[in-house]
Amino acid sequence: MSKQEEARAQFMALAKAIDRVWLDTRRSGFTDVVREYRRVEAEFVARLNDDAHFVLETRRRIAEAILCAAHDHHPPLEVCREAWNDLVRLGFTDLFTRRTMTWFYADCCRYDEQFEEGLAVLAPLIAELERALEENKVAQKSTGSYEQELETLCDLKGALLAQQRGLIDPERSTRRLDEANPPTPEEERSDALWDEFSEACLAVWKTFARTRERSFADVAAHYRRVEADFTARAREDEAAQDLLLSVKKDIADALLKAATMLEQPFEVCREAWDEVVRLGFPDLWEQCQMAGMYAGACLRTHKPDEGLAVLEPLIAELEHGLEAELRRRSEARAKGEVPMQAGLTPKYYRDMLRSFVELRDKLEAQRRGA
Repeated sequence: MSKQEEARAQFMALAKAIDRVWLDTRRSGFTDVVREYRRVEAEFVARLNDDAHFVLETRRRIAEAILCAAHDHHPPLEVCREAWNDLVRLGFTDLFTRRTMTWFYADCCRYDEQFEEGLAVLAPLIAELERALEENKVAQKSTGSYEQELETLCDLKGALLAQQRGLIDPERSTRRLDEANPPTPEEERSDALWDEFSEACLAVWKTFARTRERSFADVAAHYRRVEADFTARAREDEAAQDLLLSVKKDIADALLKAATMLEQPFEVCREAWDEVVRLGFPDLWEQCQMAGMYAGACLRTHKPDEGLAVLEPLIAELEHGLEAELRRRSEARAKGEVPMQAGLTPKYYRDMLRSFVELRDKLEAQRRGA
């Protein structure tokens, strides 16, 4: 194995190790999470300590993981700032990583209502992307990626500017609001039960998602046991009773995912889809996720009419949603305001439309016998 091949293999192993820490420490405190990431960093630096590029990239990826953990766990802003400064010192692998990590840190600032610091971090990156966007327009090059990056960053900028004006965004929590409204014992009990349920579902997922060696019948029976166990607990636990509908919905989603991933016959996928529809969708995002899986199964099993019947109304709804969101943002800009995010972003609408239109075209071609 050449040095380059060895480094490539180690990068893949590093990515898996980082993912494993994320999975294994989701219920741990921030200090424990950082300790596990540092352990992984030391292990991988020691493996190729004579490869300066590998060592630098390892330290960068661990720094990125720690900043993401800080964003999730909400330690004091000083801790988040330290994680951000560590990453800035190491440098960013590419513009995409810089954009992503900048967003995470600026959102940490938003959570602590340090809007000036958040805006100061965002400003140079937004200006750089705006210049690149204009240069690509002049050169008649693609601008889609820059527009999407700016959309995401400007949404956060809008939230920070709203804080500066003393406005509260009901869609985004802050430390002050969270501390003023701590969870009740009942809510904490409900959260703990949901975590237990989620862990049980994740354990099932791990048994087939990578190897695909279990039969669907076996996987489905395993998910149903998880559901039955929770339902039995709900008879004696009021907090569990309140979660029953959500549990049933999640199990239905999990069964549809398993049926499509394990490439079951159409009838099996159709039955799973009907159950998901019967229980309803909490939002358009969830509906699109499930519909995309089912329509893909329809394409695989040569059932184009069934797939098109699901996709076509959703495409129309997404087109309408995109138009309305763009209009809302345009009206805000006309007033001299930076639009705040309100629900799904134009990027989401465009990405989902692109995916669904591509799938629709394949289904239509299949129906024509092409």
